[in-house]
Amino acid sequence: MKLFYKLTVLITIVFPLVFSCTEDKEKHNHEPIADYTYTDEIDRIEFHNGSSDPDGDALIYRWNSDWDAVVFDDPYAENPVFYLFELAEPRQANIELTVSDGDLSDIISKGITIPKTTVERLYGLGREYTDGESNNTGYYWYIDQMNTGLHAYNNCGPASVTMAIKWVNESFDKTAEDARNTYRSDGGWWYTNDIINYLNMYAINNKTISLPHVDSLQYEIHSGHIAILCLDMFYIRKEQNVRWHVDKFYSAEEEGWGHFIVIKGYKVVDGEIFYESYDPYSFGKKYLNDTLKGLDRYYRSEDLNNAVINWWAYAIIVSRSSMKNTGGVNPGTIKHKPGL
Repeated sequence: MKLFYKLTVLITIVFPLVFSCTEDKEKHNHEPIADYTYTDEIDRIEFHNGSSDPDGDALIYRWNSDWDAVVFDDPYAENPVFYLFELAEPRQANIELTVSDGDLSDIISKGITIPKTTVERLYGLGREYTDGESNNTGYYWYIDQMNTGLHAYNNCGPASVTMAIKWVNESFDKTAEDARNTYRSDGGWWYTNDIINYLNMYAINNKTISLPHVDSLQYEIHSGHIAILCLDMFYIRKEQNVRWHVDKFYSAEEEGWGHFIVIKGYKVVDGEIFYESYDPYSFGKKYLNDTLKGLDRYYRSEDLNNAVINWWAYAIIVSRSSMKNTGGVNPGTIKHKPGL
């Protein structure tokens, strides 16, 4: 009787352990299934894990490429990213994902096309450039209004007109602070007629045109000219990505945010028109490559048009040579507007 009792106890203790081990083995007897998709996000490729495990186990991920130049932000992440790098032509690369449940594993490899590196992609404009023109120069003529003296926060006008004159004449040695001291030296917003008067003071060829639509500027750009706009930055959308050169990079959350910028070109990318500007309102804000954010900033045609129409529907056109006053208006007969 005692022997029977001991055997019964032993079976009672051991059998659940044996059953538990068997159950654990059965639980882990299905391999995980590796899978992923990826998307072209203009300046980067994003990978989206689609792997699964029939047993419901947590998975471990490892991403690799057969090309060493492909560097993931985190090769062990579930959904990693790699940023585009300098590439003169598109190139194929195999991207491999290994998934493991800690015991069993699966691997999938797919060939992807890494696109050619372009300014349009790196700046966040889009994928396919189809048209455009730029009247930039081979020398540096950008001005950050942060460095323009006591009234810096109101000096977008003095900064913009000084940039325009430097674009015409590289040797022009006056500063935005000199311009401020010429008109409204006690501070306050400059007006569009201050811009015109300052250009005339230094015999800079200019005319003022009406803007039924901001895309009218393309004719002037193709003619080799640049433009100074006075607009309400409230109507420019806020940037979506801090790495990109697109949209507004500072706060202007209320209507009436009058501002001066210089327009010096445009691009059509993926069917959308972007205008290339020098926006003086950098105030030291920079990209990761240490360039100022107002330098070669791109604003969308739709936004610029709203910002112009709702503030000052004109443009001051600046040229390196004399212009026929085609399409011009008499600045003395129009209402002028200010910018900060």
